[in-house]
Amino acid sequence: MKTITTPHALRTITLRYNRKVTAPAFETSTLKYYQEIHDRTFEIKQRVQQARRKIPEFSFRIEELEVLYKEALRKFEHLKVMFPTNPSKDLVRGQLKKLLDEMSALTDIFLGPMIDEVLLFFGYDDYLFEQEQWMDNVAFPKFSELVSRYQECSVDLVSFDNDLEDFKYSLGYVKDEEKKYIDEMSQLFGNYSDLNDNMEHLYRQIEAFDETLLD
Repeated sequence: MKTITTPHALRTITLRYNRKVTAPAFETSTLKYYQEIHDRTFEIKQRVQQARRKIPEFSFRIEELEVLYKEALRKFEHLKVMFPTNPSKDLVRGQLKKLLDEMSALTDIFLGPMIDEVLLFFGYDDYLFEQEQWMDNVAFPKFSELVSRYQECSVDLVSFDNDLEDFKYSLGYVKDEEKKYIDEMSQLFGNYSDLNDNMEHLYRQIEAFDETLLD
């Protein structure tokens, strides 16, 4: 038996081979699928991790925007009940205008990139479905065939079983990361949607009260 280790970005593949046996075509094909399932799983891992790294920044921006919104709402409620002769009215109006401008500027900073990430998130289901269909309908049946026909193979069954179990552990870790990504993006999208609805309501009220505040 000869042990061969193959470095991979996901995990190192370690298999033993009987060099006295010539690998049949189905074994060679199956091991190519085994390499490919590692490639695909690492691709999923990269996509999920890269997306998750961006979420905290977007969440922070939404929190900043919510603070501005609440302060603008408070100033607007104050402005609405002020008498026209109140000497502080222009001051409060100016403060509200400044808050609205800050809300607009902050939204311009992060909204475009966040929409791009949300669109990628909405497309993730289709991407994941394609990957899982390939794994369930193509790759894993090939692995089962190799196990059932191990006596014809040069690769050692025990080493393949052990390595496959290690791969499944790595796949499980990626699935855990994926769940966190889905939960975090769903929360992010929900938080922004709620805040956006509140801001739109405020803008409509302000427009009806004094549309020049939105210029």
